[in-house]
Amino acid sequence: MARITLEKNTRSHMFILLGLILLAFPAGAAAENAADAPGGFVHELTLADVLRIGRAASTEIRTQHHVIEQAEAQLGQARAGRLPRLQYLQILGYVPEAKGNAVFSPNDRSDVLEGLGPFTRIEVTLSQPLYTFGRLKAHIEAARKGLEAKEAGLGRFDGDLVSSLKELYYSIQLTEEVRRIVAKTEDGLIEAVEKAEELIEADDLTQQDLQKLKYALYRASSQLLEIEKGRQMVHAALSRMLDLPKGEDFRLADKRLRSVAFEIEDLDTYQEMARKNRPDWKQLDIGVAAKEAELEAERKGYYPDIFLAGLFRYATAPNRDKQDNPFVSEEFNFLEGGAYLGCRLAFDFGLPQRIAEKRAELNILLQKKKEANSGILLEVEKTYREVTEKKARLAFVRKSRKNGRALVALSSANFHLGTGDAEDVFVAFGIYTEAAVDYYRTVKHYNMAVAELARATGVDSLEK
Repeated sequence: MARITLEKNTRSHMFILLGLILLAFPAGAAAENAADAPGGFVHELTLADVLRIGRAASTEIRTQHHVIEQAEAQLGQARAGRLPRLQYLQILGYVPEAKGNAVFSPNDRSDVLEGLGPFTRIEVTLSQPLYTFGRLKAHIEAARKGLEAKEAGLGRFDGDLVSSLKELYYSIQLTEEVRRIVAKTEDGLIEAVEKAEELIEADDLTQQDLQKLKYALYRASSQLLEIEKGRQMVHAALSRMLDLPKGEDFRLADKRLRSVAFEIEDLDTYQEMARKNRPDWKQLDIGVAAKEAELEAERKGYYPDIFLAGLFRYATAPNRDKQDNPFVSEEFNFLEGGAYLGCRLAFDFGLPQRIAEKRAELNILLQKKKEANSGILLEVEKTYREVTEKKARLAFVRKSRKNGRALVALSSANFHLGTGDAEDVFVAFGIYTEAAVDYYRTVKHYNMAVAELARATGVDSLEK
C-alpha cells in the first residue's frame, strides 16, 4: 500500500517556496495594482524600448538638460565679455531761462522758477576691451569646463536610470517565470490529488494523506495570488517610470527571462574602461580644471584692463543761450564726441581673500578626486566579482533545475503507475519548484550584475 507520511521537513518545501517568491520582487515597489487599459492602446516593448521611453519620460534627465542649458548660458555670458559694451543714457526735465553770456545776463541765478523750459541730454558710450592679461580667457575657460562637467553629470544620471529600468524589466520577467513554475506545480498537484482519490477508492491511501495533498495544492493556488499581486506591483512601478499617456498600457515583447550574452574579461580591462568612460570620473577631472581656471581669473584681478572707448554727448534747452566760450561750462546746449584709449585698475582689498577661497576650493576638489578615484576602482572590482560569482552560480543552479525536473517526471510517472510513493511526488514538486525559482532568481541577479558592471565602467551595455 502506498502511504504518504509527511514529515515537517518535507512540508517545509512549500513554505520555502513562498519565501523565495516574496524575495523575487524588489523592495520599495508601488503598492497599488497596475490596471489594464480597457479599450486603450497596449504597447509591446522590448528592453531597448523600455530604456528609450524611460529616458524620454525621466524628470531627472529633463532637469539635467535644463542644468546644461543654464551652463551654456553662463558660457555665453563669459564669451560676451570680449564684445563691446554700449550704454545709452537720456535725461528729460525743465530748467530756468538763461539769456546772455558769461559777462552779462538779465537773469538771476536765484530765479529758479522764472521762464522754465524743457531740456534733454543724451549720452552714448561704447567700450571695447582690448587686453585683460588673460582674465577674460580664464573666465571663459572656467565656464566651458563647467558646461562639460554638467554634461558629464548627465551621463551619471542616465546610468542610474538605466540600472533602475533594467531592474524593473527583469523583475517583471522573473514574476512571469515564477508564475509559470508555480502554475505548473499546481497542475501537477491537481493530477496527484485526482490520483490519490482513485487510490482511496481502492483502499490504497488514507483520507488524511489526501487532505495533506489538498493542503499543498491550496498553498500553491494561494501563492499564485501572491505572485500576481507582485507582478502588478512591479508593472505599476515601471508604468510610472515610462509615464505612458492616460488609457495606454504596456506588455513585454519577451516574457521569458534569459541570461544575457556576455564574455567576461580581466579586471584591469574594466578598470581602464572606467578611467576613460565613467561620467563621475570625467566630472571630477573637468571640475578640477574649472576650479583652476576660476583661480587664475581671480589672480588676474591684480592686472589692469586696457580698453578703447567712444563717446557721444548731446544736450539742448531752447530757453537758454548757447555758450560758445570754451572756458565756460555748458551743460544744456552742446554736441560733442570722441574716442580714447583707457586703462582701468581697481584696488580691491578683498581680492587676496577671494584668491585664497578659490585655492581652498581647488584643494578640496583635488582631495575628493583622489578619494573618488580609489572608490570608483573598488566599485568596479566589486561589480566584477559579483558577475564572476553569479556566472559560476548560474551553472550550478541550471544543473539543479534540470535534476529537479527529472525528479518530478520520474516520481509522477511512478506514482501514476502505482509503483511510487505519494510522499516522493510531493517532495519532488517542492524540490523542483525551489530549484526552478532559484534558477530564475539567479538569472535575474546575473543580468543585473552585468548591468551594474556596465554602469560602473561608464558604458551603455557590455552585452554581446
